[in-house]
Amino acid sequence: MRRLLLLPAALLVLLGGPVLAVESTAAPPPTTEEVPVAPADQTVATGWQSAPTPIDANLVGVSWEGDSSAEFTVEVQRANGTWTKATAVEGDSDSQVDEGTRDAVGAATTEGTATDPIWVGDDATAVRVTLADGTAANVTVEAVDSSPADPPAGSAAAFGGFVPAIDGPGRYLFAGALFASAVLLGAIALGWSPWRSLRVRRALIIGCAVGLVAVGCRPAPPANGSTMPPIYVRSTWSAAPFGTGPVTCDAPQMADGGLRFAVVHHTAGSNNYSPQQSAAIVRGIQSYHMNTNGYCDIAYHFLIDKYGQIFEGRDGGMLNPVIGGHAGGFNTGSVGVALLGDFTSIKPSDAQWKALVHLLRWRLSQAYVNPAAGFWQTVASSPCNCQNWPVGTSVYLPNAIVTHRDVDQTGCPGNAFYTELATLRSQVQSGLVYPPTTTTSSTTVTTLGSGATSASTTTSTGPPASTTTSSSP
Repeated sequence: MRRLLLLPAALLVLLGGPVLAVESTAAPPPTTEEVPVAPADQTVATGWQSAPTPIDANLVGVSWEGDSSAEFTVEVQRANGTWTKATAVEGDSDSQVDEGTRDAVGAATTEGTATDPIWVGDDATAVRVTLADGTAANVTVEAVDSSPADPPAGSAAAFGGFVPAIDGPGRYLFAGALFASAVLLGAIALGWSPWRSLRVRRALIIGCAVGLVAVGCRPAPPANGSTMPPIYVRSTWSAAPFGTGPVTCDAPQMADGGLRFAVVHHTAGSNNYSPQQSAAIVRGIQSYHMNTNGYCDIAYHFLIDKYGQIFEGRDGGMLNPVIGGHAGGFNTGSVGVALLGDFTSIKPSDAQWKALVHLLRWRLSQAYVNPAAGFWQTVASSPCNCQNWPVGTSVYLPNAIVTHRDVDQTGCPGNAFYTELATLRSQVQSGLVYPPTTTTSSTTVTTLGSGATSASTTTSTGPPASTTTSSSP
């Protein structure tokens, strides 16, 4: 009967091999096709609708010339022939740059106006565009095909979920546990018993006791502020290098005053995507921002999917106050966090919400930002002309966590999310821990997918005096 244990031992070995296999391969670069859907040089008015237009893409946007305030809806036909509910899109309603930035230089080279991109899924076969308001000429569908990377043959991901796919150093621990269990079962199957030897029994008992004590009495982690959440760095989702779009940009621009507040967005589009598709969505958004909008890079600093996976966005923005292109007039000094999905009528998933809270706690703590404190911001000029105040106005906002609609004329990040904003601020504030106020602090960055860590040392300018609550005017 003991020899029957060889069967589960062999199964554990078969499971351990794929877990150790390389999971990440470079994804193919996204491709963009401009598909005209209206007669060339013909101006169309409210109510115009395009014919169903075949596409080979999973992310689309609409571009046009003329009235920049025009609004459209996009319907998508699935492979089974059904059409989705119309999704409303408007010109640059979410991502938008500030004048004077390198992004604005690139954006000025593009013709007309473009909407934000929306994820339509891998089974989209055609789109139908309707002009809901305004007039437009040369209406074009910007069709982006952002295909996911195929998992290597023999890897866990290639088994379609039957074998757990684990990123980072944890894969080695998990596979090691499988192999160790297989060896133990095999030894027992061949007649070995740990209970025959008093010495072995003692070793097993002492080993288990030491392990339990080690787990229960682990030293506290270094006091370097709120813990950093797991983040998929740019290399893991095959990001295009900064400034390699149609318009060449050099290094990312930094905000002189550092990071002072956070802006939360949603990307709109479909909420129906798998965890394996999330990286392709992020890659497609970056391609759209760079190739259609003319930006230097993806507009956001971080993106979070409904499964709680956090992706590094704009290059250099993980720990630095890099200027993004996500909130017209309010890009300098802000970190832009985009939730993948549309939260007009539904709330983010628990995993997405918890990841957002964790990320904001960590990122704001590293900059000594108090979420409950107000801040002043001078409204910058932006091609969107979408700011809630005139350019040059000095605006006081009573909280350091805001949404896009708080600063610009947009519905982002959706009504369902906006009702939870006070809860978000409270949860971020309640668990936030600032780094030590001594002269030097170290931040260790652990990244998913690469299996590596990197450390950066920064010098603190003193206690987080900026975390005291400001007085409103």
